[in-house]
Amino acid sequence: MVLEDIVAPDSRLYAKSEWAPASALWPALSFSQRGVANKFGGFYSQGRDFVITVGTGNRKDTLDPAHRQRLMSIVDVAPNIIVATGDLVEPETWRRAQMTHPDRWKLSMPIVRCWTFANFPEAKARMSATYRRFSNPTNRGKPISADGVDLVSLLGLEVTAVEIPPYVERRLHSIPTDRLLNQDISRLANNIANAVERAGTEREGTYPERTSLNFSDLFKLLNELWRTQKGSCGLCGGPIVPGEENALLRMSADRIDSADKRYGTGNVHLTHVGCNLAKSSASLEVWQDFLDVVRSVRTDEAPTS
Repeated sequence: MVLEDIVAPDSRLYAKSEWAPASALWPALSFSQRGVANKFGGFYSQGRDFVITVGTGNRKDTLDPAHRQRLMSIVDVAPNIIVATGDLVEPETWRRAQMTHPDRWKLSMPIVRCWTFANFPEAKARMSATYRRFSNPTNRGKPISADGVDLVSLLGLEVTAVEIPPYVERRLHSIPTDRLLNQDISRLANNIANAVERAGTEREGTYPERTSLNFSDLFKLLNELWRTQKGSCGLCGGPIVPGEENALLRMSADRIDSADKRYGTGNVHLTHVGCNLAKSSASLEVWQDFLDVVRSVRTDEAPTS
């Protein structure tokens, strides 16, 4: 099998530096920066696009000399969910990676299809135009679009399929299929993760204490809440529309007991942003009185026929 047998005429190829080939032990495309993963997930199309992984030239990152500056794998990923890498990678492999690189590769997209390049071709020889762009510091850690002039050289390369562990497929079943819903749930999970990370740090005051599940479990919880609440706001009962443009009607994750700093099972529900803000400012009864007054004023001012 050669690469041309896998890709379609409309496939887009990307290249990304990695420390080793993808495998059953590491069925993940990994990122150190959440923003890079989020941006790439926004335009990658599963089933059509592919990522070619390239071994770095750094001896500390790419330990096997046979992988350095070589084409290693070509993978298809699930871009609409970003999970904690430790949830995908074989535990002992992840433990060793964290011992040598404790602050790297924290987040990953699950690999759904994978092939390994035969004999690990030299990257400079097979995709020279694309490989030169890795030297640009602004591209560090980012998947970059493969240059069109490299395609002819790449398509004839021999590849061998790699089996992906069944648990990765089971993980994918928890992913909602609606694109706008994916984006909203990912946004909430990212916002919560950021709030937890900065908790206790200084600003004009101090960011409040927050705790949470890990990213992938939090994403799963928010997805389950959407289903159990049937798309309704946990405070007002009105519908929440995925992709809503009105800032006050967008989806929000509200802690049910505000005194409990934990974003976790039993203490989170999905609400409108406006309802969440209103709850923080006054009781629901007070806001109901306010809305009753506003509605009555509007009714009184409505033109009569």
